[in-house]
Amino acid sequence: MRKSVGVKKHRVNYKGRVFTLPLVIFMVMSFSLRSLATEAPDSPDGADVIETNEILNWPKGPETSGRSVILMENSTGAILYAKNIHERCYPAAMTAVVTSMLAAEMCDLDDEVEFATQAVRDVPSGVVNIAIDPGERLSVGECLQAILIRGAAECGFALAEHCGGGSRDAFVALMNSRAASLGCTDTSFTNPVGLHSEEHYTTAYDMALIGRDFFDNELLCKYSLQKTLHLYPSEGQKDEIIEHNASKMAVGGAYEYEYLIGARTGYTDEAGYCLIAGAEKDGMRLIAVIMDDGSDERYQDAIALFDYGFSNFTLINASENEKSYDIGSSVASYGTTDIMGDSRPMFSLDKNDRVLLPLTVDFADLTSDITYDGVTGNEAARIEYSYRGTYLGKCSILFGEPSEEYDFGIKSEEETPAEEKPGKTFVFINVAMVALVSAIIAAGILLLMGLYKLYKRYREVHPNWRRQYRKERHRSVFSRWGGNKKIK
Repeated sequence: MRKSVGVKKHRVNYKGRVFTLPLVIFMVMSFSLRSLATEAPDSPDGADVIETNEILNWPKGPETSGRSVILMENSTGAILYAKNIHERCYPAAMTAVVTSMLAAEMCDLDDEVEFATQAVRDVPSGVVNIAIDPGERLSVGECLQAILIRGAAECGFALAEHCGGGSRDAFVALMNSRAASLGCTDTSFTNPVGLHSEEHYTTAYDMALIGRDFFDNELLCKYSLQKTLHLYPSEGQKDEIIEHNASKMAVGGAYEYEYLIGARTGYTDEAGYCLIAGAEKDGMRLIAVIMDDGSDERYQDAIALFDYGFSNFTLINASENEKSYDIGSSVASYGTTDIMGDSRPMFSLDKNDRVLLPLTVDFADLTSDITYDGVTGNEAARIEYSYRGTYLGKCSILFGEPSEEYDFGIKSEEETPAEEKPGKTFVFINVAMVALVSAIIAAGILLLMGLYKLYKRYREVHPNWRRQYRKERHRSVFSRWGGNKKIK
């Protein structure tokens, strides 16, 4: 992260400014040796392989310079482009998307945040800040702007302490809990601003999962793209503060993108250049994450990824294209007046669910599987779609109309009081499995009936079979006894 170079009237921020020639020479030399100083794990063999380009008949994705890169569709979670997406990397100031997301949910924008001494003193020299002093106050909204527009570290610390009841560690625990709830399995945060730590890491895939929530917040997206942070004097903070957005994708930046809805950058020597960005076009929202880019081509990479996604993929309605599971004509139905005339299917497909489809593939080419894992609310099951092992979306199978209840005339002897009534419990029956089991049972019954008829017919033809069997057995025994006697 770079030092703030913004303008602030009545106050000059000299923190971390050293203009000596030896230091400049050292910085130039160390930049060329960044890869030697980086403590992140060495890239494995084949690290530059774009995995999605290996999928047969998949649109070929662009070459990217980041070590770990992903392009994900927001509504389905489908992955359009993958390059080392599960490799652990350092997120640097991209951490701000988690901090701001939690703070925006937990606080009102007008709430006042007081800057404790520790929140200011813990900002290392050379790390971006806006020179707030201990004891000063900003609103939550101003702090959110400061960390999303400028990456102000002291504002991130102060927000974390404010939301964590005075404890920064408590807030970091909330960050990790939130990441886990979103499905992140390779993420560990140790601070709210992205200062380097061996235990502060994530992956491009996990970051994209977090981005699905972040880019749903229009206010935070708007803050992240503002060209300038402009804070006016107030009772809590007496100075006018003006800082400029360092992101080149912000409004007026060198890489301003027509369809961009939000972005956040990050940089440390160990993390390299990082970027998370969201873009939307024709109802499709894409999330791009670039991590550990050593040459700062992250903006070009993000634009290339967005153009690739919008040009080669489309979102289609799953229920309108589904033909394998004819839920609508199911014999399982319910009615309000008569059995046939007003009956409706008990199950239906969710008309809002969509599937991401490469333009090189037809819907009929997709693999579909029914799953009962994780169903919620009015869901009976889900149909999950994939292409050659790559998940593309799902379609929920719903129980009738969720606003109605059906007891089929069966009532318990004693009604449960209204306040103690449990929620509806449904059992979704696998019709194919029931039919197979029923067929096996029926075949077994028919086999037993056939054997019984054979036995009965034999009895009719040989009524004295048991008596004849005893005679034959006695004759056999006596003949053996007599033969043995002769031998002696």
